[in-house]
Amino acid sequence: MHGDFPAFEELYADVDERRMAHESALVEAQGYCHWTRIREIAELARRMEFARLGIGHCPDMAREAAVAAAYLRDRKLDVRLPPERLDCDPLQQAQRFAREKTQLNIVAGMCAGHEAIFIRASRAPVTILVVRDTRFRHNPAAALYTSDTYARSSLYTQGRPSVAVPYRGREMGALHQAAEALLPRQAEPWSRVQEAMELAHRLGATHIGLSFCVGLRREARILTRVLEANGFRVSSVACKTGAVPKENLGIQERQKVHPGRAEMMCNSLAQAELLNRSGGQLAFILGQCVGHDSATMAHLEAPAICIVAKDRVLAHNTVAALYELI
Repeated sequence: MHGDFPAFEELYADVDERRMAHESALVEAQGYCHWTRIREIAELARRMEFARLGIGHCPDMAREAAVAAAYLRDRKLDVRLPPERLDCDPLQQAQRFAREKTQLNIVAGMCAGHEAIFIRASRAPVTILVVRDTRFRHNPAAALYTSDTYARSSLYTQGRPSVAVPYRGREMGALHQAAEALLPRQAEPWSRVQEAMELAHRLGATHIGLSFCVGLRREARILTRVLEANGFRVSSVACKTGAVPKENLGIQERQKVHPGRAEMMCNSLAQAELLNRSGGQLAFILGQCVGHDSATMAHLEAPAICIVAKDRVLAHNTVAALYELI
């Protein structure tokens, strides 16, 4: 980085944040193309000594959340689920987890607006397990992969709202209002991308910040094309921004994804800083690793939602790992 941009040592001065970056890199390397996302979450929790986890979800994702909780409990982790009466209240879910002192909160399927609220209100780091997508059965990457075929009409025809809405996305009340306004439409088969764009319109957001993994750069190009076709300005940042060698993070040669090669760290905090400086009004997370997504979302000034949760084993269809356990 150049100019007044914080150096690596300054960005990662906090001991806990540096440890999260280090352990996330180790989980990525050890489980590369072998571990599903839920396995990576369990491994990160173990390495970070996060004994108590919270799983947030919307009502129609209760089954998936329960299966995820059982999987994690089998690995000796203390998992908390929200009481049924709190299922559709992301703010109360986050507050309850704070009272129960969870150390990592996991999203197991929330509508876009509720997810933004939950992330913003959570005191513990948040990572995404399942991205709720009513059209593609919670496999949101499918919309991007079929954007030139049968998903094309739904992705490219949303357009801009007829009446411009003043931006108010950083207000918790506005987020809640926008999320509630979308609820009557949730029974319809909307893809996550459609829902995210509609949420942005209702918040008055015209500038989207996109934080993506270099492994999903093709998907990032497709998503950018879709967003721009619907009237949004897009500022995007890849995870390897800054080209900081993993050695700076304390990663040894044998701990790399490909030992013997030069490897750059996933620079989550730099991604957040760059998106903050870009002035993005709503942030989309596309395929960041477990833990790396937590760090980026914790430092974003704009509300954040996940479009795709990365799973190299299941082609980013993270929910498939849960359905195998049912």
